[in-house]
Amino acid sequence: MWIHVATEKQKRFAKLIANGCDKDGKPINATDAYVEAGYKALNPRNAQGVEACRLIANDTVSGLIEEERASIRKFEKKVQKKQEILTLSDTQRVLDKLRTWIDGDIEASTSQLRSAELLARVSGMLRTDISIENKERSSSEIEDLLNSKLAALSVIVEDEVESVTAEDEESSIKTYKDSMH
Repeated sequence: MWIHVATEKQKRFAKLIANGCDKDGKPINATDAYVEAGYKALNPRNAQGVEACRLIANDTVSGLIEEERASIRKFEKKVQKKQEILTLSDTQRVLDKLRTWIDGDIEASTSQLRSAELLARVSGMLRTDISIENKERSSSEIEDLLNSKLAALSVIVEDEVESVTAEDEESSIKTYKDSMH
């Protein structure tokens, strides 16, 4: 089995493509990534684009791109989790402080109250953007919905009736057999 080892240029190229930006954070396309990774600039410029596409299609490079993207997703999940924890931590801090101030354990200064309010706003505790969806339905839509629910219920009821009827028949047969003995 032949295992391809990636060159340094391929690794740089894959990293640039996966990140979608250059070292300065500017968006980058495949042609620019090709040159920035260290490959020779070709004339005309569209030849670089062709070579960049071939490089992306290369099994080794495409595997490196997927690995880098997976690494980026993992890192983004870690950052998101950390932000969620910090938000929860801030929320808990605000609640703890407010409880001590409400209970009268500690006097709160105006700046402390203002700081708690700002922290509460930033952590999303003071949200007022609650939305309620009101889905308008026509009478025929409501009728169809009710008919489908009634049909589903009638199947359930029929199954239960059949089950009870079968049990009653078995019980009747057993009672009849018992009375014969």
